Amino acid sequence: ARQAEFVVELGKEALYGGAAGGGKSSAILMAALQFVSVKNYAAIIFRRTYADLSLPGALMDRAGEWLGGTDARWDSQTKTWQFPSGATLSFGYLDSVRDRFRYQSTEFQFVGFDELTQFIERDYLYLFSRLRRNANSNVPIRMRSGTNPGGAGHAWVKRRFLSNAGRVAGRIFVSAKMADNKH
Repeated sequence: ARQAEFVVELGKEALYGGAAGGGKSSAILMAALQFVSVKNYAAIIFRRTYADLSLPGALMDRAGEWLGGTDARWDSQTKTWQFPSGATLSFGYLDSVRDRFRYQSTEFQFVGFDELTQFIERDYLYLFSRLRRNANSNVPIRMRSGTNPGGAGHAWVKRRFLSNAGRVAGRIFVSAKMADNKH
């Protein structure tokens, strides 16, 4: 139910945060895949390092389990799934302070961060400039994140999503508990 609440939320910015095991990474992947039937839809999911993306059971592995055997095609060089509609789901990392500039000329309708508290606020805010769409598109532009408490970015994430200012700005926070994930 918590994952569904997070995935169907169409507001611009939402965080799924809390205990380990609550299904946050899967929810981010679900949300990223939500509009892959729409022509030229583009989504990207970030982790701090490429190694974090490629570990067994991590997001790229999970996407392979979900999408293998479908009409989607994996490009291992670009770390991108291409769908028959022309939509894409890419995986990226922001390990150093200059990595955000790798995405300078890109355009996404979905930007996801797995383990947001591992990122610095400047990288997160920069990616909003990549979050856009064609004027004729009805696809919502969405920034989605999941995280456990703690990490280097704990303070800014808490301030952005759990403060009164975050709620006034329309930022959504969905609480995750291990008990929410029956699997």
